[in-house]
Amino acid sequence: MNKRGFTLLEVLLAIVLVGTAWVIFAVNMESLLDKDPLAELESSFVLAQTEGRMMAFEDRESIELTWDEKARRFVLLRSDVVATYEVDGFEDVDEGVDMEVSFFFQEPRYKGESFENPDWFAAESVILYPDATSAAFKVQLIAGDRERELVVEPFTGFFSERNG
Repeated sequence: MNKRGFTLLEVLLAIVLVGTAWVIFAVNMESLLDKDPLAELESSFVLAQTEGRMMAFEDRESIELTWDEKARRFVLLRSDVVATYEVDGFEDVDEGVDMEVSFFFQEPRYKGESFENPDWFAAESVILYPDATSAAFKVQLIAGDRERELVVEPFTGFFSERNG
């Protein structure tokens, strides 16, 4: 007697394959539809800053981190461009999202036995030193109508976030 149809194992395998394909499709569609320019801008900054500190330490030579406004990317410089870090998903300048990056240095003032509230001064770039440190600085990231301010710790490169 010939029975036509699928075994339980075949049905379960088909369900697993279709489910896996659906999950992959959904994750890819979500990442395409929900690009957050501010999160991508922050991610590019963190990557550029981290790799810049590593390069300065490994080469025993200071390196400059700056923002290229026309190309919308972070750039590591010495006498020439060392590396560039585009904002993922927003490489095209005509993408329609305005992006701005501003650097600020901290100038602490010592008063008695403690430091006063420091002043912040605008700067075009940040210098990362060969001992993998930098001066205390913050970076203001603006993407569209949202902004984020990251205060970078000079010795570790870790940052604390202040939303604007």
